Amino acid sequence: MATILWVHDGALRADHPMFDAETVKSSPDYKAVFIWDNDYFNKAEMGLKQLVFIYEALLDMPVDIVQGSTVEVLRQWAGTDGTIVTAATSDITLTQMMAALNTSHRLQVVADEPFAHLDKTPDLRRFFRYWNKAKSSAMQHHGGMPILWTE
Repeated sequence: MATILWVHDGALRADHPMFDAETVKSSPDYKAVFIWDNDYFNKAEMGLKQLVFIYEALLDMPVDIVQGSTVEVLRQWAGTDGTIVTAATSDITLTQMMAALNTSHRLQVVADEPFAHLDKTPDLRRFFRYWNKAKSSAMQHHGGMPILWTE
């Protein structure tokens, strides 16, 4: 049974929690893969600078880069009884791909740590209002959570 770690453009860092998911840890022969899907990039209207950023970020990660259709490549790599682990995202196209994969494979979606910890739901109508609430915790490595111990 293959375990595939699907890295997408919403999770371009090697310390993302999906790399520490129990499914990944229990499968020493897992494969981490990023699918270079031109159809997805075109649909998302990504420009050259965004694509260069993605590529350069991937070079610093333990991941194979494969060109093709995301769903087709993942189905092929995972086989008939494989598990696909990926990062949660709000991207509608990626969410649709996840739904398609979930019909044929075990799909585990891992949430990331929030960018900032806020006491209440922020006013999202204006970025400035949100940023005034979020900036104090967003720039801290622990996201503004209280430090319970130090080493």
